Amino acid sequence: MRLNAMMPDLSPEESEMVRRARAIAREDILPIAAARDRNYAPGEAYPWHIADKLDAAGLRTLTVPEKYGGFGARHLVQAMVAEELAYGDLGVAVSMDQTYKFAQLLTVETTQKQRDLYLDDFMNDPRALLALATTEPQSGTDTFLMHDEPGAGPRMTAKQEGGFYILNGTKHYISNGGLAKYYFIFARTAPEKKMSEGLTCFLVPRDTEGFEIGEAHSKLGRRLLQNGELVLRNCRVPAHNLFGEWNGGLSILKRMVSGALIPVMGPSRLAYDLARTAAQESGAASEQWAQMALTEMYMLIEASRTYLYSAAWHAEKPTDDSKRRLMSKVFASEAGIKVCRTAMEVWGRSGATWRDDRPTPEKCWRDVLSYLHGFGTNEAVKLKAAPLLAPAGEDEW
Repeated sequence: MRLNAMMPDLSPEESEMVRRARAIAREDILPIAAARDRNYAPGEAYPWHIADKLDAAGLRTLTVPEKYGGFGARHLVQAMVAEELAYGDLGVAVSMDQTYKFAQLLTVETTQKQRDLYLDDFMNDPRALLALATTEPQSGTDTFLMHDEPGAGPRMTAKQEGGFYILNGTKHYISNGGLAKYYFIFARTAPEKKMSEGLTCFLVPRDTEGFEIGEAHSKLGRRLLQNGELVLRNCRVPAHNLFGEWNGGLSILKRMVSGALIPVMGPSRLAYDLARTAAQESGAASEQWAQMALTEMYMLIEASRTYLYSAAWHAEKPTDDSKRRLMSKVFASEAGIKVCRTAMEVWGRSGATWRDDRPTPEKCWRDVLSYLHGFGTNEAVKLKAAPLLAPAGEDEW
């Protein structure tokens, strides 16, 4: 399948980063993904040797501004690189994509003191990943929708004691939870008040006193990515690690989750390629039912890519309001489900089987399924995008 039709819009340097991601995905990630997905425990599945290779290729620090030693990738390049990595494995791609999203926070929105303490370490440690921690056993979608009321959102608490903030509580289902070296953790600093008046963000290194990694969650898909539990018991966070303003965390959270560019296209593309190969090998490629199935898969992939790349282009504009990024997540994940299901049908009986030695449409399907609820359920994402739609009759095209 011919890919990345928008490559001519990239600079030679940007095209090279996309090519590096594709090469590593196909040569290093894809050959091991199926076996690790099936045979490794949740806390052991992540391939750190691949992370080392991605770092050496300059892909871990892809979105770090050039003045700090990174590539300074724009949104479109970030989306394309993540999509290429996800062709190899969606979990590995998400581990990097989480780091891409929050690297700019670590480098641009931190104080000079925080950069002096942590930026060199982040840049020089090939295994330093980043994570955002909001979801808790009692809260999830309400935080994503940002219900501004005392009972909504995180219950984790933070109290100031001298030169420290003392955090207590549990986060779970955290992408890169247990993998990341640095975490952006949200806690209630005025639990009796609305979220807009009592939520605060903290930059918390993994080795902070009182910070423990709990359960590594076992999941249906994205199994190479560790989604973990964070347990903070009297966790002593130095005062200089306050991120943003005290009780000003909601505005930070809005910027962080206002709409991300997800790499779910990778498994969809792989499923298409697997289906096309299977149809050719079985002789079904000349039959009309297979031709129609492959054509529909291709259309869905191209439509999803166009939507995603459009969202990336708009994200660079000062007028962007994030609705395209939000809605592209819904469209691409739901289209991907249909693509992967169709690929299983083209494969026939073997399409739903597990294999250790090679990728299958079944794994693609499980990985894509995770994005029906990952980064907010699709229902919640639609609700979040709805207020951003233009009133009837207004032209916003």
